[in-house]
Amino acid sequence: MNGVKRVVFVLFVLSICFSMSFNPFKSEEGVFVGQQAPDFKLKPIGGGDPISLSKYRGKPVVIVFWAIWCGPCRKELPDLKALYEKYSQKGVVFLTVAVGWRQTEEMISKFQADNKLPYTILWDKDNEVSEKYLVRSIPTNFVIDHDGIIRFRDFALTPQMKDAIDSLVVQK
Repeated sequence: MNGVKRVVFVLFVLSICFSMSFNPFKSEEGVFVGQQAPDFKLKPIGGGDPISLSKYRGKPVVIVFWAIWCGPCRKELPDLKALYEKYSQKGVVFLTVAVGWRQTEEMISKFQADNKLPYTILWDKDNEVSEKYLVRSIPTNFVIDHDGIIRFRDFALTPQMKDAIDSLVVQK
């Protein structure tokens, strides 16, 4: 019986060591707080040249992944507009990324006009950027600092998101 306990103990220790060294997202770097945000290039709704995240290096950037059919996304629109009005004047860039699930570019364009959305909306038709950022639910919001480092990631516009933006504006 002593040998069985020893084997169980060794397996337990090995499983702890393995779990501490195993990161299922290790190969997908750049989507968590403290990591460099992956660059991307997407076309804006309504036309124009594709926009890349790297174009805004040196400025704080807010990225929101969303959809017109998403209830929580619609609910946070007034707050997102208020954040835009307050912080875009202070050099913060707002990029909203419309995911390609169950919506078309035309639907998004009409929604943008009907709701007078003042910020840039990018079209992630094939969800490549959403996948790169491991977006599993929407809205998913990011705050990226002047150096391209992710400082905030969450599923809502929280007071902590505003704090993250404030800290970057103060640094400017």
